[in-house]
Amino acid sequence: MSPLLARAAGAPAPGFSHETFAYREDDEFAAVVAAFVREGLAHDEAVVVAEPPPRLEQLRAALGDDAAAVDFLDMTAIGGNPGRIISVWAAALDRHHRAGRTLRGVGEPAYPGRSPAELVECELHELLLNAAFDDGPAWRLLCPYDQGGLPAEVCERALGTHPYRTGADGVLPTGGPGGPTAAELLATSLPPPGEVVLRGEFGPADVPAVRRTVAQYARTSGLTAEQVEALALAASELATNSIRHGGGTGVLAMWNEPGATVVEFSDAGHLADPLIGRRLPDPPREGGHGVRLVHQLCDLVQVRSSPAGTTVRVTTWH
Repeated sequence: MSPLLARAAGAPAPGFSHETFAYREDDEFAAVVAAFVREGLAHDEAVVVAEPPPRLEQLRAALGDDAAAVDFLDMTAIGGNPGRIISVWAAALDRHHRAGRTLRGVGEPAYPGRSPAELVECELHELLLNAAFDDGPAWRLLCPYDQGGLPAEVCERALGTHPYRTGADGVLPTGGPGGPTAAELLATSLPPPGEVVLRGEFGPADVPAVRRTVAQYARTSGLTAEQVEALALAASELATNSIRHGGGTGVLAMWNEPGATVVEFSDAGHLADPLIGRRLPDPPREGGHGVRLVHQLCDLVQVRSSPAGTTVRVTTWH
């Protein structure tokens, strides 16, 4: 048996195996990930790889003819906002499980070039993956981390977000330093804005005005017509959520940062489900559609919630 399939003492029982893999060189990435993929193909598993385009091309070259059997996804497209990624894996798992096949995935959400805010959301995403899939069908997800291109603390914290690590010595428990839990990270405060902020309260009759205000601010900030429409729709959904679930009122804040326009909604509500908006509600009639739409529409969505209240910050890149 290949070391990548070997399960050492204390390694995971069959179920969701969420694994991190730290690499330094392109050749190391290609060799280990290609071996991981080929093992899945040899066991007739469905293999889905989500990587930034340069890594996709590198892996295609390393796999040769085997690449034809792999479903390749552009991580910069499906996961530019990390809040969208879980729904992609959930759909793939459901599709292949219904077909009687085991899923094997490769996903690199924390790729070099991400902003600090994006990398924090990647960490939260990795933590929430465990909550999303631990009680479901068995599958493996390998998450590569580029030690040469990412801050050292990001790679170190991956040991706390992934129960297992994969390498030449097999699959082992990480046993690394644990960072905050998903609940703890969700309850933290977002960094305060550094620029001039426009702020105002809104109530039940103000949702149309909120949408118009956000659209006008987005236009004057230089966003495209498509971005303006997406941000206005997201604002309408978030204001409605504040009215329905946040005590009937909320606070809207808007500001510009270098290369981005930011809109933030705060209210007195508390999101009991940390996965709300990150996967399809089940059953479909349940709530969560509005937050899911916001995740799909926007470049970066940051949700923080505790008994003290909820804040949703939406960033649109210029």
